[in-house]
Amino acid sequence: MTTSLVAAAALVVVFASSTFADYADGGRTEQAMTLPDAVKVWRQEAWQRDDFLAQVRLGDLYSANQSIAPGETKNAAFADPVEAYVWYFMALRPGRDYRADDNMSAADTVTNVRSTALNNAEQIYNSLTFEQRLDARARILYILSSRGAEGFVTLGRIHASGWQDGNYRGGGSSLPQTKVRLCMRSSWDHWWSGWLWWIWSSLTSRPYPHPPVWKWVDNEPINWDRRLPDYQCYGAEIPPPPTDLYSTDSTSMSVTNTTPASGSGTPALIVPPAQTSTNGGSSDAVQTVNPGGGYGNTTNSYAGTGYGSGGTGDGSYGVIGGTGGYAGAGYGAYGYGGYYGRSVSSVFVTNDAEALTYFLIAQSLGHPLAGPYVGTERGAIRYYNADAGRIIADAEKRARFWNAPYEYYPGVTAKGELHSDESLPTFEQRMALRRVREIPLASIVEALDFRGYRMNPRLCGPPPVCLNRAVTQFQTALNWEPTGWLNPIQTVRLIQMAAVDGDAIAQDRLGIMYTKGIGVPQNFVKAEKWFIKAANQRYPDALFNLSVLYRVGPNGVEPDEHKSNSFRAQAAAAGYAQARCELLDLLKLADAAGRPEGAKR
Repeated sequence: MTTSLVAAAALVVVFASSTFADYADGGRTEQAMTLPDAVKVWRQEAWQRDDFLAQVRLGDLYSANQSIAPGETKNAAFADPVEAYVWYFMALRPGRDYRADDNMSAADTVTNVRSTALNNAEQIYNSLTFEQRLDARARILYILSSRGAEGFVTLGRIHASGWQDGNYRGGGSSLPQTKVRLCMRSSWDHWWSGWLWWIWSSLTSRPYPHPPVWKWVDNEPINWDRRLPDYQCYGAEIPPPPTDLYSTDSTSMSVTNTTPASGSGTPALIVPPAQTSTNGGSSDAVQTVNPGGGYGNTTNSYAGTGYGSGGTGDGSYGVIGGTGGYAGAGYGAYGYGGYYGRSVSSVFVTNDAEALTYFLIAQSLGHPLAGPYVGTERGAIRYYNADAGRIIADAEKRARFWNAPYEYYPGVTAKGELHSDESLPTFEQRMALRRVREIPLASIVEALDFRGYRMNPRLCGPPPVCLNRAVTQFQTALNWEPTGWLNPIQTVRLIQMAAVDGDAIAQDRLGIMYTKGIGVPQNFVKAEKWFIKAANQRYPDALFNLSVLYRVGPNGVEPDEHKSNSFRAQAAAAGYAQARCELLDLLKLADAAGRPEGAKR
């Protein structure tokens, strides 16, 4: 009786873990039930709550190398190096910060966990092939994009270049510049100045040109738009930076010292009035500290020497330590991207155009911080690229039609178990799931049959019993509760899995679902993709659906009369009956009213 109650309690944890489970619940689930059940709990926490310990635990488990809990043994059945790297990266990604500063022993424990995970991640990264690294990158994109606006901000920050050449380029500092140095036209360079030049040259026999010059101007889009290519100012004198180079909050702080300490290329950081100055200075409004250096003592707690890096002077446990500590890279105890300044080797390459794409998506979803990031990235692109207009336009187009790299989370363990997809449905997805009953039963039966869950009346009895049995087998294979009936998310997943596996009927059905917004948000670009896959197998319905799609050219699909006629002829040759087309009436209405506003991504 006691064993049954424990198992029942653990079962509640597994299927209600999205509500209250944490890393420790996963451990208790493993003890009471099985490791796959515990993995599901950890995946939910790592995916949905960004739990650091759960992410490291998954990395250890899938690497079959190390484990946080003492005395645990390796489990090679779960080995998947790509999945291991994915979760190590999620735990150790640049900018990720997990600390236990209020207890030295706890801080040391976290440091050891992070250090071990970093070593494991580096070994795995070096062993991955090029294709595996691309797969890992796509999986991380899927996980972060499933978190909505906050996930897209994270993707933007991962791709942003940060500080370069003394100008802010999208991330990496808490002090954005109020002014930037740009190559600009001279103040005398106006339409009327040519007459003055001509008069001066006539009187003095000497030219009086006004070439472009370097200027410190307000960090605003209008000035970025007016800048000239840097080569036009080559050799020109560079004026010293203004005293108000960095922004401050005038109501609570002001800058009293922005001179970099020796050995550091960045200005001293601003600290709140409540903290003391390590250089002996004081101010009623603000104190300043210079970057700390070396491994010193910690006699003055957070104002003493310690693990800060760069320059000379006092740092602390990296709390405010110049280029070390919270602010930058290097051997800061809690540096940018990892303890001791280490961050996991990344499958992402810094690219401001990609960063702008993700920040724009976050902005369209309403994230309050996305706007400033978008402005900064646009300024960086304008500053560092001659064809900035085209690059920004391409980024804006990608943001409008961006799609996740997978229909659902891919991959299997060495044991053959599918990695569960723990993404939560967005608002658009929840609205689309309300229409899932419009999916024909024949399409569901076909997908089950294609996946190997055949319904033979001779073996299982009446059709309802056969269907219930096939659904139960499908749910069991995916480690879902075997209820015998499909909920809306499971119905969509069944069609998606059959389509991904190559079933032409399911591919055509998934294209129709994207066209109508049934089960999945309306997206004509994805609909085109799945119609093409089915058409490549000469499926008549998909051939005709493509002809309708190209004739109308809905949002995201370019109209093409030649393609439309070609696919119509191919559909007729394949014996297609036009009366069966589900898209025709829908897109006829769209054609009459103009191109419909489909999903932006």
